Amino acid sequence: APQVLSPSAPQSPRMADLASVSPGQQQGQQVASLPASRALQRSIGFRPHAGLASKSQRQEAARIEKLCLALADRGEVPPWAKALLTQLGPLLSQLVALLDQILPYVQDACIAAYNFYLLLPGHVITMIYGIILCFFGGTFTATIAAAEAFRVSGGERVMACLQDLYMDFQAVRSANSIDNKKDDDGDGVADVDQIDKTALATRKIGLVLKSVNPDRIMTALGGLAQACAGVLATLKLQFARTVAIAVSISDNLRKPARLFLLPVLAAVMPLEYQHWISTILDLTCKLISLTVAWWLTRIIAACHSGMIGGMLAARAFVRFGTSRGLFKINEDETMLDEAAGWALAVGGVYFQLSNGMELPFPLSFLLFPIRLVEFFLQWVITFSN
Repeated sequence: APQVLSPSAPQSPRMADLASVSPGQQQGQQVASLPASRALQRSIGFRPHAGLASKSQRQEAARIEKLCLALADRGEVPPWAKALLTQLGPLLSQLVALLDQILPYVQDACIAAYNFYLLLPGHVITMIYGIILCFFGGTFTATIAAAEAFRVSGGERVMACLQDLYMDFQAVRSANSIDNKKDDDGDGVADVDQIDKTALATRKIGLVLKSVNPDRIMTALGGLAQACAGVLATLKLQFARTVAIAVSISDNLRKPARLFLLPVLAAVMPLEYQHWISTILDLTCKLISLTVAWWLTRIIAACHSGMIGGMLAARAFVRFGTSRGLFKINEDETMLDEAAGWALAVGGVYFQLSNGMELPFPLSFLLFPIRLVEFFLQWVITFSN
C-alpha cells in the first residue's frame, strides 16, 4: 500500500513498519490476534442455545455446533475459515435451528400466497403489477428488471429447477429428522447425541449423499446457472450506461482516495491490520460510485416506471370492470383510462421522489429482504466480470 504515494509524500511510522513486514507475517499476526471462541462469547454476554425454547431446538443447535467444530478441525480449512467456524459456530447453530422450526410456517404461507395468486383474475394481477411498478419501480429497479428477465428467458424452467432442489431438500430434512431419533442401543439417548463431532459429521454427510438424487441436483443446478447467466447478461446490457458511470467514478476516485485517505488509515490502524488498507479504499470507492450511479438511474426509472405502471393499472382496471359488468367503457373510445393512468403516474412519481427513493416505515421493515436483493443485484451488475 505505501508504494501508491508520491515520492514527496511523507510516510508515517506505522507505514514504515508496514513496509518491513511481509504479507505472510501480517496474516500470521492477524490470525494470532484473533480471540478465543469462548472468551469472545463471554465478553459479549453470549450464552449458547439460550434463546431456543424447546428441547429439540437446543439439541439440534448442539449438533450443528458440533458439525461446525468438526469442519474447523479439518486440515485443509484455511485459518480465517477455521476461526470463523469456531467463533460463530454457536450463533450459527441457533440460527439454523430456528430456521428449521420456522420453515414449515414459511412453507404454508408461500403455498397459501401461491393459491391466492392462482385464484386472482388476470386483469387483477396486471393491475397489482402496475401499481407496484408505479410506486416502487425506482426503488427496486434492478429487482423488477431481473424478475422480468427471468420471466422472459425461461421462468417456467427456473421454477421447475427450484422445485427439484426443494424435493431433495425435503428428502434430506425428513431423513435427518428420522436419524436424530434413532436409538439403536436402546439406552434412551439418541445415537447422534452420543458420538463425537467427527463421527457426527461423517454420519450427516453420508445421510445427505444417500438421500438426494445427484442427477436431478446437477440438472437443476445447471438450469439455474444457465438462467442466471442469461439474466445477468440481459441486465448488464440494460444497465450498461449505469455500469459505465459507476466504473468511471470509481476509477477516478482511487487516486485522490489513496493520496488523502491512505496516510490517515495507516496512522490510525494497528500494524497487523494494515494490509486491509488497499481493500478498504477500493471498496469505499466502489460503494460511492455504486450509490451515485444507481441514484441517477433510479430517478430516471421512477419517472418511467411511474408512467408505465400507472397506464398499465388503469387499463387493467377498466378491462376488469367491463368484463365483470360493473360499467361499460370502451377504452378505444374514451380518455378516462389515460386520465386515470396519468393521475396514478403523477402520484407514483411524487411518492418515490418525495421519499428520496426510500421506503417509509413500515414498508422499509417489511420489504427489507427485497432491499438486500436489490443491493446485491446492483453490485453484481456493476462490478462482476
